[in-house]
This record gives sequence, C-alpha cells and structure tokens, in this order.
Amino acid sequence: MTPASGTGHPLRGPSRRLPPRHGRRPAHRRRRLAAVIASVAVVAIVAWVARTAGSPGHSGGKPATGRLTRTAHPAPPARLVLQITPAPYQLPSAISRAVVLAGSGPGLLVVGGLTTQSVSTSTVLRLNPVTGQTSPAGRLAVATHDASGAVLGGRPFVFGGGSASSIATVQAGVSGASGASGGGWAVAGQLPRVRSDLSAVTVGNRAYLLGGYDGSSYDSSVLATSGGRGFTVVARLPVPVRYPAVAVLGSRIWVFGGQTPSGLTSVIQQVDTATGKAAVAGRLPAPLAHAAGFVLGGRLYVAGGQTRLTAGHTSGQVLQYTPPTGRAPGSTSAVGQLPTPVANGAATVLGSTAYLVGGDQGGTDVPAVTTFRLVPLTAAVPTVAGTGAAPWLAPVHGRGYLRPGSDPSALPGDVLIADHLNNRLLIVDPQGRVRWTFPHPGDLAHGQSFRVPDDSFFSPDGKYIIATEEDDFVISVIDIATHRIVYRYGRPGVPGSGPDQLDNPDDAMIAPDGRIVTADIKNCRIVTIAPPAHRPLHVIGQTTSVCMHDPPRRFGSPNGAFPLTNGRYLITEINGDWADEMSLSGQVSWSARPPGVTYPSDSNEVYPGRYLTADYSNPGQVVEFTPAGRLLWRFGGLNQPSLALPLPNGDILVNDDYNDRVIVIDPVTNRIVWQYGHTGIPGTAPGYLNDPDGVDLTPPNSLLITHSGTMGLPGLCGHLGV
Repeated sequence: MTPASGTGHPLRGPSRRLPPRHGRRPAHRRRRLAAVIASVAVVAIVAWVARTAGSPGHSGGKPATGRLTRTAHPAPPARLVLQITPAPYQLPSAISRAVVLAGSGPGLLVVGGLTTQSVSTSTVLRLNPVTGQTSPAGRLAVATHDASGAVLGGRPFVFGGGSASSIATVQAGVSGASGASGGGWAVAGQLPRVRSDLSAVTVGNRAYLLGGYDGSSYDSSVLATSGGRGFTVVARLPVPVRYPAVAVLGSRIWVFGGQTPSGLTSVIQQVDTATGKAAVAGRLPAPLAHAAGFVLGGRLYVAGGQTRLTAGHTSGQVLQYTPPTGRAPGSTSAVGQLPTPVANGAATVLGSTAYLVGGDQGGTDVPAVTTFRLVPLTAAVPTVAGTGAAPWLAPVHGRGYLRPGSDPSALPGDVLIADHLNNRLLIVDPQGRVRWTFPHPGDLAHGQSFRVPDDSFFSPDGKYIIATEEDDFVISVIDIATHRIVYRYGRPGVPGSGPDQLDNPDDAMIAPDGRIVTADIKNCRIVTIAPPAHRPLHVIGQTTSVCMHDPPRRFGSPNGAFPLTNGRYLITEINGDWADEMSLSGQVSWSARPPGVTYPSDSNEVYPGRYLTADYSNPGQVVEFTPAGRLLWRFGGLNQPSLALPLPNGDILVNDDYNDRVIVIDPVTNRIVWQYGHTGIPGTAPGYLNDPDGVDLTPPNSLLITHSGTMGLPGLCGHLGV
C-alpha cells in the first residue's frame, strides 16, 4: 500500500469544518435528554467500585456461608505467570549493546555499550533498580560494545567486544569499582583470540563464553574461566553463531538463534558443562538474533531480538522454552509482549526479577528498562482467558473488510474503535471483522443515551470500557459482560463546571484504584473523579473559560492526560501547542511544543524520551518528538487525526478521523500497512466508519493494562484547582 497522498478530500458540510481552537470539535447544543438511571444501575455502580477498589474479602465468587468448612487437603500451588512491565524510570541516556551485571555490589552495573552516536563508550553506571537512580561506577580501560560479562568471586569482568574493531581484552573492576562513588577498571588479561558479539553465563564459580566473531570468522569454541585470566576450550558449538541469546539452567547452557554466515538462524543449541558435549536441541519458531536470554523460576525465556538483518524488524515478543524431557520434545511458546520492542538489549536477574536494559528499535537506541517477574495468575496484569470476559474472542466466520493490501500481522490483537458520528463502539479484529458492538438494542436503560463517543479505553482490570462522549459532555463506564452503562459522570447535552458537570471532557481513563482522570477542555483543567460520587475529587488547574498555558496553575485547553511509564502524565494543550510532563500532584517536569504541529492532540509516550502526538489539522500528521521539542519522525497527508498509539512491534495505530478510517503506519517504510474503513466515505455497513475518533487495543495489549504497573494513582494527589 502507498502512503497517504498528503491532500485531504473536500469537507462535507458544516459539521466537518475545523472546530475553534478552544475545543476539538464544535459543541452542539442538543435537546437535554433524561438521565434517570434505574436503581439496579445504582447497585451496579456500587458493585463496580467495590471490584475496582479491591474491597477486603471480595473474591468475585459466592459469599461464604456457615455450611462451608475447610478441607484437610492442602491448596494447590498457585499458577505462576510471567508479568512484564516497564520500569517506572529510564536510563540517563539511550544505549544498546551494553553488558549488565548483578552480584558485584548493590544494584546493577551497566557497562560499556553503544551511544546514540554509534560510538563505543567506557562509561560504567550503577543502577538502583528500586529507585531508578544511577551513579558512576568507574570507567573501562578500553571502550567497548558487543562484549560479554560475568561476576567471578564478587568481581565484575568484561570479555572482548568491539571498539574500533574486535578486541581480545579482558577488563575487571578494581577496588572501588563497585562503590557508589565510582572507582577504576583495569585490563586483567587477554582472550585466546579477538572476539566480539559473544555471550557469557556463569555456572558455579566458572564463566562460560559462547558465540562470537573475530572480524572475519565465527568462533565455535566455548571457553571457560574461573579467574578471568586462563581460558579452556570445553566444547564447540555445532552451529557457530554471533549475537545469540544465552541462558543457563542447572548445568546446561542453552543458546538460542543468532547470526550465521548465511543469515539469521532459528537453531537452539545445548551445551552440557558436566560432559563437555554440545548439540542442536531444537528450533525456534522463526530465525532470531540480537535477543536476550534469562531464567526465572527454573524457566527459560528469550526476549526481543531481530527477525531480519534489515533495520525495522525488531521483535517485541517474549518466548518461553521448555527443554525436552524423556520422549517429549522441547517446545517454545509466546508468553507476552515487551512494552518497548528491542534488539541488542542486555538482560540479567537480580533476586526474583529479571531486567532488560537498553537496546535499540529499528536502529534507534532506547533508554528503556523492562522488568519480568513470576506472579500468581490472580495477581498478574489481566489477560484474556475466555469469551465470557472477552466476547470478541468467540468463534467467527466470514470475510473481513480491510483495504486491499492490508497486513493483519501488523496488529497484536483486536482494536476497539470509538465510531464517533455512528454513536457506537466497535471491536474489529486484524482481519477486518466486527467482533463486538455497543450499544445493541436493549443495552441502554430507559432515558439513557449514548452519543458521539470520541475516545474509549479498557480499564486496567479489562472488565470495563470507559467512553468519553465529549460533545455530549459526559463520561460513561460500560460493563463489558452485561452490556450496561454502570456509571456516568456529567449531564447529557448540558455543559458546565459544577458538580456532575463537564465541558468537552476528553480521554477519560480509569486508574488501577478505580478513580477516573480526564482532561476537561473548555473548563481548562484536569479532573479526578471517584465513582460513585458525582463531584470532582481533585482538580488541577484553575476552573475558568479563559484557557492559557501556565501548568499546573492553568492549562491552554487540555485535551489529553496520558499515563507515562514513570508514574507521571503527559498533558496536551491545544492553545499554544504544548505537551507537558506532569505528576498528578502538579509537579511539571518539562514542557515542549511538538515540532511543526498546528493542533496537538492526545500526546503519549512511545518509550521514555520519545513521544507521539497527532496533529488535528487538514492536512494532518503524526509526529514523534523529544522533551526538547526535537523532531524524530513525521508522517503527513492525513485529515484531522486525533489519536496515534504505538504498537508493540514499533508500528503506529492511528484514527484518521475525517478520512473515516483507522490505519497502521510502519514508521520505517513510511507506509500504511493496515486500514479499516473507506477513505473519505462514511457509512455504517461492515467495513465503514463515520469519523472514528478513538482507538485502543483489546486486553492484554490495551493502554491502561500495559501501564497499570506504573500508572500514577490519582488518589495520591492534592487539590490544586480553584
């Protein structure tokens, strides 16, 4: 498919005119509709609050009675699942191809690597994984990247790597290197030959070096060392590789994928350190290199990597490998997605947590840190297990309705669409089939309305959808299982600033504690609401009709408050074209004008240090930028797009409002690779939309589920408004 042409279609009458700058769309004055909700809905509200707030003793099942007694049988062990969350901090700067070590003092050591200028660094940082703070921990004697590392006798070592070319240098931390104030590193020896692009693991008191490259040939030798000076060849890989993912389980080392002289490989190799034998043990589902391996709870994992040698094919997938036992062959299964797809990240385990540090995405280095923990299923970030909680997963037959040439694999799952002028919500699968709609006939209580939804998001527990009906001045919370509106804030058709009143609310979101955060555009404020109450709990910004940029005291028509991975929020201001990083206690970290953007809308985070906004203009665009306002990427030729969200694979999901379509853009090729809706042709039939104004992915990839582990809680903020 080709990119958008850059010219929009003619506007289709007065309702399609670009709205005034004060609000994203004209505020239509409509007949006030009755909003009398039946008492059963009130009961549903209370039940909803209890569930979202986690009422003590509530388990979601039947209440206990006197007839129930404990049995003598022990409870079965809790099923553990891998929980993947972005750390609520980032590295001071983007870096890839570094070494990360645990066990040489408190926290983690981040050693060497490539900077954003593709230059090897000698920097060594100590990272506190609890606070995210970093401190100097010395400098390498020789700058290096694509090295390997290990901790032997409490002392950190770095083996080989690349500088101007592959090197054989072994470097070790000397006295003070592991201290918070820094220290030194020195050359401690030499490898038998130059070697970069290698991996290292520790078994007992020995480090094993596997894979690698000397600048002209691939090294098959598996080296072992106890002190970092003498090296012994203990085995040879059947398939010599560079950039493999490596992890150790018991006495066996597992080598996943890597790069061979003929390209990437899917081969899985095993090295038995007890016998010195190495063999091919199986294959990954597809070729993979530049990934990271680690072990948690006796399970082998492979995270991220590169699926092709060309840039732009970065994986966000996390795989679990089960080794063969008896007659059962080994098996590989996908167990999750990284919040930031990366290759060339470095992984290590500290306690019961694995960390993936840095890496690159499409050739661009990132400062992201991702954490992995095994948690009971009931405590995990919600996943979808059945069609009762996720009716869109029911069996489906029939054709989809996509623009020809669309690639369904561009999406990790189904898409929730707020079909604004069709007064409905849709869930569409990657094949273009409608899987769920709201409202159906009978879904609304007597006197209820559901009009002009412009944004909608899944709640952090995956049970509800919160829909903002901006032009009708209300926020609605919909119970997915019952198809009922169980809570509403605002009076349909009646704008205002008092209790139970809003004026063009936008992008309302439910936090993990059940409270709601929303931008209130024409009241120039950010509001927190605690259902079932119908008055603001907290207000940030002066409540006024004269909006201007002066956060946190005043805001220039805020139209979005999106959670960041550091616990703060990204506020978008229409007037003045601002994006502000701010905590819900009102502390502003930075403000920037997205470069070249006329009408910023719904700015959000790609990963720390990289942000995305839609330009609600014609011609419109989506733009990625830094906190300093520097342009990183731009895609134009759209017609008043209002929201763009990053996908796990690095693509961008966009609702192109006035082109009546939802699209996926590949930012590497700058091409539209998926489209639902007919460009510039509104309609209600399958395959058609009418001014789609909001999108979210279905669980577990939805915005508020992926941010639930780091989302700032509105209940902790103070009252800053007037």
